[in-house]
Amino acid sequence: MSFRFTLTDAAANLGLRTLVWVEHDLNNQAQPAGLEALRAALLIEAQEHNAARIDILEGYRPLRARVGRSIKRFPPSPIALRGQFERRGTLMPISPVVDIYNLVSLVTGLSIGAHDLARIHGSVRLDVTSGHETFVPLGSALNEAHPRPVPAGEYAYIDADDRVLCRLEYRQSSLSSLSSDSRDGLFIVQGHNATPCQLLQQVGDRVSALLGHYCGSGRGEVWLHCRDRSAQQETVRQSPLGISARSRTEPR
Repeated sequence: MSFRFTLTDAAANLGLRTLVWVEHDLNNQAQPAGLEALRAALLIEAQEHNAARIDILEGYRPLRARVGRSIKRFPPSPIALRGQFERRGTLMPISPVVDIYNLVSLVTGLSIGAHDLARIHGSVRLDVTSGHETFVPLGSALNEAHPRPVPAGEYAYIDADDRVLCRLEYRQSSLSSLSSDSRDGLFIVQGHNATPCQLLQQVGDRVSALLGHYCGSGRGEVWLHCRDRSAQQETVRQSPLGISARSRTEPR
């Protein structure tokens, strides 16, 4: 069965909006020429006043409230990156691929993450947790044999074996994290109901173009899930060239 990404009604009802796509043939090893210049330019851009970014960052507060989680205890990744930037004046370098999407996340306020496609079991869904899922947080001493249970009622990216790949937009799993050997990645740009659908596409295009230029990758399938103001679910699955291959509107 081919890979698919889906957004469940339960997650869509929270106001989650997401753009997901596959990048093939990533080079996440060598430091590419020009990456430091890109870093400097994006850090300057991140210093500029951006009303849209402020609105997006503020939009995570009601999203946390809907699932009963503290934004201080479980900070969304864009807010955590903004805090790091304000304390240090820069972002800690990790790897070429991660540095690129972290910098774009810092500039836009949108949550951006990536997972090693080869380490994902089956297809992925963005869903509200039932309490039966398992999680191995990145940076923890846990492993797949001894995972952590996830409380019911949160939203998470979950694979076919009910392993959480990303809890809220707070913490990723070590089981699907990118490494220097990762070649194919699943990339996610996530917003909320204050995020214009067009912005998700623009930011996804920007990240993909930067990855292609600096890391040599090529874009694969794209899934856009974005609910409009009439509370209908608009799902667009695009071809690698960005031309809509299928579009439909479904009731909530």
